[in-house]
Amino acid sequence: MRDVAAGDCAAFRSVAEALEPRLSRFYAQLGVPEADRDDLYQEACLRLYRGAASYDPCRPFLPWALTVARRVMLNWHRARKPTVPLEEAQAVAAEQRPPGQGAESDLWRFAQTRLPAASYELLWLRYGEDLDPSEIAAVTGRTAVHVRVLLHRSRAALARALDTSGESARLKHVR
Repeated sequence: MRDVAAGDCAAFRSVAEALEPRLSRFYAQLGVPEADRDDLYQEACLRLYRGAASYDPCRPFLPWALTVARRVMLNWHRARKPTVPLEEAQAVAAEQRPPGQGAESDLWRFAQTRLPAASYELLWLRYGEDLDPSEIAAVTGRTAVHVRVLLHRSRAALARALDTSGESARLKHVR
């Protein structure tokens, strides 16, 4: 990113190409329609490029990039006007299958439909993106302790939802 801050476009091209699958998956997991993911990716890249000078090389790059991507997505959500009925949007969201196969995909889909979006986002950042709580804190603008507490609550809420729905037994048998 130092080269990018110095104006090296070729250096940023390699950064952007490496980020594309991660950001696309990040946006997909947070419910961004496929048609809008590329626009959000491009906007995030533009902001990363413009903000290259503010990046601290002593800190991990991915949490910083995901923070920028998340803020782009939140701005997109705020500016967006609904164009389809809510029921139709929910049906489309329910049909989208996350990456992976078998019980893991079933669990992610279950979590996405049963948990609040913020809880699902935290679980995805922790287990889908494999970020530790301090990195999640940087992405979401919370403290690491707050993230740990919210992750604990999100896991507990998911466990309760699994128990009350009877899905926990079915998912255990799939393994």
